Amino acid sequence: MSKTKVLVTGASGLVGSRFLELAQVFDFVAPDLPEFDLADAEAVRVLVEKENPDWIINFAAFTDVNAAEQQAGDENGPAWRINVTGVENLLKAFKSKNFLQISTDMVFSGDLDQPGPYDETQIPPDSNEKLTWYGWTKNRAEKIVKERNGSVLRIIYPVRTGHDKKPDYIRGALKKYADGKMYPLFMDQQICIAFIDEISETIQKIIETESNGTFHCSSDTTTPYELITYVIDQLGADPSVIKSASVLEFLKTQTNPNRYPVWGGLKTNITEEQLDLHHSTWQTIVEHLIGQGLSLPEATPQS
Repeated sequence: MSKTKVLVTGASGLVGSRFLELAQVFDFVAPDLPEFDLADAEAVRVLVEKENPDWIINFAAFTDVNAAEQQAGDENGPAWRINVTGVENLLKAFKSKNFLQISTDMVFSGDLDQPGPYDETQIPPDSNEKLTWYGWTKNRAEKIVKERNGSVLRIIYPVRTGHDKKPDYIRGALKKYADGKMYPLFMDQQICIAFIDEISETIQKIIETESNGTFHCSSDTTTPYELITYVIDQLGADPSVIKSASVLEFLKTQTNPNRYPVWGGLKTNITEEQLDLHHSTWQTIVEHLIGQGLSLPEATPQS
């Protein structure tokens, strides 16, 4: 019996590369830059027609939220072209409903008008008034996918033990701690983390069961201060040097008062029931990461 052929965009990224490592039951097609540009409609059409995949998983995204903010309102900028135009190009070329878009809780505002954690049935706003530009591009991409009867998997702060090209939320903070450059961490911002190994399991279940809809992969909520001080303590280091800060006070100093969602997060009850799986608590995720070898990095030598 032949393997299911899965075209994976963004296969060299933080999440996509781990999915390829773990989901060896599939036959992967993994095009990447510079040979494959999602914003090039003709290149996308040619590749999809040539490979004729059973599924497409779109990990590719412009994820630098700060850089995206500099492009706000620009539908010719790279954030829009990758996150929205790229999705349109894939869906024009691929007529099947077996399309999975990787998305984020930042399609919601994260404010008191629509606070998280969000469940899979909640509808994102149809306005960018309270979203970052990154969040709005992912919001619009979701709308396009759902209009074509594709599926969406929302994740938040994906973490794994190692990835040379990009530090994740935890490893980035550990590096700053090791270098003595740790900034104050928000103690009043509600977030989740998602274990990339569990993201991979969720995607595999979606494909194997030919499921369709909106899915979430995350854990219970915590705060940046609680999470990072816990990790550092579990690694046997001293978290007392880390200062806390208020996201609410910080946002008062920003040009965009919606730069950071305050009450974010994702609920996973419907996903877990539909796919018959379980997502770990954030403390258990930390235990898994340490068990897989997560440690404090070496400090960068001072010149």
